[in-house]
Amino acid sequence: MAFFRSIRARLLLIAVLLLSIPLIGFRFIQEMDGYLREGQQQVLNSTARLLSATLSDRPQLFRADMAGVGDVAEEAERRRLLALFSSADPEAAAGLGGIYQPSEDIERILGVVAGSASRIWVVDSHSRVRGLSGSLSAPYSRNAGTSESGWAAKFYASTIRPLVRAMTKEQTAGTHEDPQVAQQAVMLQVDRALIGQTNSRLRVPAGGSAVILSVAQPIWQGDNIVGAVVVEETTSGGQSLRAAALESLLATTLVVFAVGFVALIAFAWRLAYRVRRLQQQADDAIDVHGRIRGEITGVGAADEIGALARTMNATLLRLRRYNDYLEKMAARLSHELRTPVAVVRSSLDNLRHADLPVQQRIYIDRAEEGVSRLTSLMSRMSEATQLESMLHGAGREYFDLARVVSGCVEGYRLAFPKQLFDLSIQATGAVSINGNAESIAQMLDKLIQNAIDFAKPESVIRLRLAAGSGLVHLSVEN
Repeated sequence: MAFFRSIRARLLLIAVLLLSIPLIGFRFIQEMDGYLREGQQQVLNSTARLLSATLSDRPQLFRADMAGVGDVAEEAERRRLLALFSSADPEAAAGLGGIYQPSEDIERILGVVAGSASRIWVVDSHSRVRGLSGSLSAPYSRNAGTSESGWAAKFYASTIRPLVRAMTKEQTAGTHEDPQVAQQAVMLQVDRALIGQTNSRLRVPAGGSAVILSVAQPIWQGDNIVGAVVVEETTSGGQSLRAAALESLLATTLVVFAVGFVALIAFAWRLAYRVRRLQQQADDAIDVHGRIRGEITGVGAADEIGALARTMNATLLRLRRYNDYLEKMAARLSHELRTPVAVVRSSLDNLRHADLPVQQRIYIDRAEEGVSRLTSLMSRMSEATQLESMLHGAGREYFDLARVVSGCVEGYRLAFPKQLFDLSIQATGAVSINGNAESIAQMLDKLIQNAIDFAKPESVIRLRLAAGSGLVHLSVEN
């Protein structure tokens, strides 16, 4: 769970949420398919009504002399018309047999109205097909004339298009339907139209994925119905349009998502890098002793992280000034106290030479002891300040600690002959450390002086120096 608390993880989650965009688009295109089908249905209704109005009240289009098929001249005329006008859908025309008795005028009107992906039937009241135009088997190809050169087009054709076809089951060729099945479906609609009922129907060919929409309208001669017109069209165009929209949506979404994802990841990495660098600089600015040793960089950025860096840098500067003030306060205080202490000491000396009762001299002795302690305290404060300054500027080198301690102990024995010193070095060979030998000697002088101050006369002060496992242990015991 700690991973999801980071800025990078949250931005990655936002990038993943971008995947909802193509899902929403896919849902919209699915709904658009229904709107397209409804619009196609309305267009077919309008076309059927237009044809019905065009063919109505024109008695010459449905002459009774075309009813017979026994006469040789009439049969020859029918065959001529078949040869001229059945080329739009020869398979459907051939399956009609003797009921296909086309009218030259009707076929000419239908040839003007019929589209490349629609089929129009005109049937008279005797169930004879007087006109047939158009075909549903014409392939619908929206990719004709497109070039597949270049890596982008090849990627588009090899990846995006098969993915869209898998999702939509795109109709890549024209719809093929058994002529007998088509004839039966049309005649069912014609029967209802001949009794004055405008009707529409949806049907799915066997093995096909495109739906066939058909609308039937009656043809009037005055108050009588002399025939019906049936307009059919497939949804291949709508499916191809939906597939084209899906391809465009998917391609655009992939590009936008890829660019947005890379931009978010780069922004998250950059943001996290700046935050980590700011954290590292803040850690390095303060050493283990609490002193300000560094500063914050990157304060020139104009965003929120730059403002935070400027605030932190200003805070470090104020803390550095305050630490400098505290570190120098001991020296200032020691310097300022020397004058009043000297005044007090001189006053006590004058009082001691005065003729005072014995009871009052006791208070003078106590005051002098207090002044001595105060003077010693100021000296130690001054020495501590000098030692700290010396440690900051002292150079470091490798030296033998055992040799330094041994030399110091020999000096202590000469300086304090009434005090016994016992030195024990538990190490084989030299005890080499990296530091400043003079600083170590001064530190040992302070420890020995403190041990002598609080030790009984002629008692033993023990010094122990042990080395092992990369560590050196030095102790002073009285």
